[in-house]
Amino acid sequence: MSTHRMPATLGRDTRRFLAAACRTPREIGAIAPSGRHLAACAAALIRRGHGQTVVELGPGGGVITDALHQRLTGADTLLAIERNETMAAHLMATRPWLDVVEGDAADLPALLAANGHPRADLIVSALPWSVIPAADQHALLTAITSVLNPGGVFATVLTLPVLPLPIIRQLRRSLSGSFTTVTHQTVWRNVPPARLYVCTDPTFPDMP
Repeated sequence: MSTHRMPATLGRDTRRFLAAACRTPREIGAIAPSGRHLAACAAALIRRGHGQTVVELGPGGGVITDALHQRLTGADTLLAIERNETMAAHLMATRPWLDVVEGDAADLPALLAANGHPRADLIVSALPWSVIPAADQHALLTAITSVLNPGGVFATVLTLPVLPLPIIRQLRRSLSGSFTTVTHQTVWRNVPPARLYVCTDPTFPDMP
């Protein structure tokens, strides 16, 4: 009987990500971790010059996490909300500087309050929206908009292959209904290519 192993040339975080994705595909949802170019675009959203709270939802292998950390100052706070137990343990073990909160992003208000940071200035998400039912998407967006500070930003990653899916088209309508301004940029150098949606000024709608 043969044993299949991941190539040694893959980074440790990538191997950990892919292993977790195979065990719990509905929690991970992506076929590969975010690349450094996409991570740099997300990190560029951080406004310098004042202490702020940055929250990452679904950090996975930590590629975006590392980019956010490199841009933050000592006066800032970075919280990572990770539902997958394996990935949360990996982040805790490899990034002692990171505040990892194991829990569901739908419980974001309670999770942030319990960790002493009830509001956020920037929320970055790599959650697997394509495997999240519409009702749960609504709960997540409600949780996100409820904790953003005035002038806060919500940014979320969607890979180009999932954009035509009905559940993703619904999500994009929900984003437009939840925020006054929604812009995006496409990162072609990601694998697969991805689009970073940047949302500001929550409207707090009563979405279906």
